[in-house]
Amino acid sequence: MTRHILILGNNLAGLVTAYRLLQYGFHISIADTPISAQPKVFSKAATESVEPTSFPLRSKSKKIPLIFHGFYHATWALSQELLFDWPPQTFQTVQLEFGAAEKTPIGLPKPSRLTWLHPLTRLTFFKGLSWSDRWNIINVLEKQWEDNDLLHPHSDTENVETWLITAKQSEHSRSHFWNPLCRFFLNCDLSQASLNSFMKVLSQYWFGHTTDAATFLAPPDTLDKLEADIRQFLSKKGAQLHIPQSTITIQTDTEGIRAIELDSTHVKAQSYISTLSPHKLLPLLPERALARYTYFSSLAQIPVLYGLAVQFILHDSLIGHRLILSSDPFDWITSQSRSQSDVQETVVTCITLRELIIQEHSEKELIQVAWTVIQKLFNLAPTTTPESCEPQIIRQAGPFFPSHRGSRAHRPISQTPLSNFFLAGPWTATNLSASLESTIQSANSCAEAVAAAFYRT
Repeated sequence: MTRHILILGNNLAGLVTAYRLLQYGFHISIADTPISAQPKVFSKAATESVEPTSFPLRSKSKKIPLIFHGFYHATWALSQELLFDWPPQTFQTVQLEFGAAEKTPIGLPKPSRLTWLHPLTRLTFFKGLSWSDRWNIINVLEKQWEDNDLLHPHSDTENVETWLITAKQSEHSRSHFWNPLCRFFLNCDLSQASLNSFMKVLSQYWFGHTTDAATFLAPPDTLDKLEADIRQFLSKKGAQLHIPQSTITIQTDTEGIRAIELDSTHVKAQSYISTLSPHKLLPLLPERALARYTYFSSLAQIPVLYGLAVQFILHDSLIGHRLILSSDPFDWITSQSRSQSDVQETVVTCITLRELIIQEHSEKELIQVAWTVIQKLFNLAPTTTPESCEPQIIRQAGPFFPSHRGSRAHRPISQTPLSNFFLAGPWTATNLSASLESTIQSANSCAEAVAAAFYRT
């Protein structure tokens, strides 16, 4: 029997899932998605073969810097397995800094030997919180940590802000420390964020091994290089890539997916996997599948947003690698120095996920606002102008999936109600909020679910 798997999505989740499935002995095909992929009327055309192509390199697009954490265990394990070479000269450890208006950013103390005695010692020396705020939050976290109650199962319906108020955190600390931290990890404000998701991040970032609390800043093309390495491996192992020009249609029957139509040609497999975002997948499914299964209606409840970044290149200036979490108008700001031959420069990127700011400001205004912010943060010379720093706008950064309260109930498991249809992506049910790590976790889980379902039958 041919063990053929067709994956929708030539993205990281799809590539890692394909890589894992090869280890189970499956034959893999990947269907890339056209930009204008729209559902079309079902037609009973005869099954035709689709001529696969080799895996091409994707065209480079404007992207924001990539951020890794030490607790991304699945990500690090994958890179070691692939013998992927992280570029050491550009892959740097950074300290989480918190910047308030008119004040110098305050860095969160790095893990030290004292954290072996107690993980909360980092908060003790953090000057971004008042002594009262530090004492109150340490007292609350210590009790939960010792009682092993940090991950209360019912906390998904509670928001983080209510919990912080109960923990006697001042409005200043909530605005200038906790909210930036929440937006950085969960992509939404304290009043919206799931307490369960927030506690899970804290438990892995704060209460794990000392190396788990490390944060790394990598160039934007690092992820492209990782994907290129996996594509090259898949190509050598005989995986095939289909590139439809216009449309994709998923055809179902009472038992599962019958075929996937790519530009009027049908591709059949034993199992199908989608790594598309919910808002891209749902229009491709037949209405009868959406109406019959609440599983798919839950996907519509998963929020998605795209960010915007303003980027500058500071010539003849080496600021160093920094990651600053801000309260407003940008969520975080990165600086990455690079030196080549006699050229020394620093790339500064200001990222915001706030839709109101993106909608209400023109590109010229956003550039000016960002310039004012980085002038204060990095103490730039008054003679330096934004025009001389090659400002550019990066739109559609993402997608990001906010961890709103109650969202955990909508995150699906890999196996769908359709017996031969599976899902993978950072927004599925993983151990973390949507992130690079949850992308790898979901791909691993999906491959295991496909193999278990196939060999069970």
